[in-house]
Amino acid sequence: MSQNEFIIGELVSYGTNGLCTIENIEMMSMVSDEPEMPYYVLKPESSSLSTVYVPMHNEKLVSRMRKLLTPEEIKQMVSDTVTEQIKWNNDRRYRNDSFHNILNNGVSKDMLLMIQCIEKRKEDLTVEGKKLPTTDTTTLKQAERLVSEEFSKVLGIDKDQIEDYVLSIIESIE
Repeated sequence: MSQNEFIIGELVSYGTNGLCTIENIEMMSMVSDEPEMPYYVLKPESSSLSTVYVPMHNEKLVSRMRKLLTPEEIKQMVSDTVTEQIKWNNDRRYRNDSFHNILNNGVSKDMLLMIQCIEKRKEDLTVEGKKLPTTDTTTLKQAERLVSEEFSKVLGIDKDQIEDYVLSIIESIE
């Protein structure tokens, strides 16, 4: 996505920071001997005390910024999860890396599938009298926060209604 597609005041999604407002575009240098370069100045909605600086010349970091999903894209994304799944990987390192990449890419079909995968594993472990590892619990909470934040904002419904919304789409397909 081209840096020119974002404007000051726009609400965007930025990786694990979730919803952010583009507060400004400022010239700055993060290293004293480098010339000043333009940076997006982002204010995450979930943390009013935080500020995120995204160098406009860094395509990898700018690519993590995206416009919010539309209601139609959300509905399609949820619908697409009905016939797909992510299988649980017992290799903790591989699983953490894979889940970390999904989180960094923001709300997507893969994130919804990851949530389903972790929830299923959590249910299976509960039956066995065990708990989900802390890293997976943290990943699940972070993913659920990102999804509920964006879905709530785009759909104009309360965060506590997101699960019912998702279930209604799934039930209409099955």
